[in-house]
Amino acid sequence: MKEYLKRVARFFGLIAIVPFLVGFVGAWSAGFGFFLSILVIPAATLGLLVGSIIWFVRSYQHGKRVSGSRDRFLTYSIAPLLLVVTVSAAWPLLRFGNYTGTMSRLMVNHSRYEAIIARVKADPEPAWFKDDGGIKYSVDLGPPIRVAFNPEGFLDNWSGIIYDPTGDVMLADGFDPRTGKFVAPDRVTKLFEGDLVSCLHLWGSYYNCSFT
Repeated sequence: MKEYLKRVARFFGLIAIVPFLVGFVGAWSAGFGFFLSILVIPAATLGLLVGSIIWFVRSYQHGKRVSGSRDRFLTYSIAPLLLVVTVSAAWPLLRFGNYTGTMSRLMVNHSRYEAIIARVKADPEPAWFKDDGGIKYSVDLGPPIRVAFNPEGFLDNWSGIIYDPTGDVMLADGFDPRTGKFVAPDRVTKLFEGDLVSCLHLWGSYYNCSFT
């Protein structure tokens, strides 16, 4: 009985890891993350569908051989329950993977980010996708000076780790459906010559922000 439940849980657990990994990888490389999302996620979805059917059948067959109403109920219900949990957790796991990946990227590159910020403040000049030893960054002269590290995306839709000493980027919170305009004032929305949609605080003066 326990071994059977472990096998069922292992299958759904492996499927649940997929969105987390896609989010994590996407935080380090938007291009590779997009590649994974269009290939791996559909494959995982198909695998979840086929695997769920197989485990439903196996649960029914195994349940008929189990003695005791409690064990029989658990055998019948474990696959449907884990299917619901896996599907419900997919989006939160994708976002958590992206957050974890972004935090790890900030931790690994923090000292280099700080060095770039110091140079930009010492000699302020506009920059857009400038490269510094593999770290791309863009500069908004403000004032105050803000720096977007590793800005990646497609056309006007991009995201990056933003250095903002004021924390005003957290005013961005999408659209106001009543007015059809951005919630944040233009001084925040128009940073980096884009439309700032939302930000998530990482630590200190660093934020993970999305633009459109």
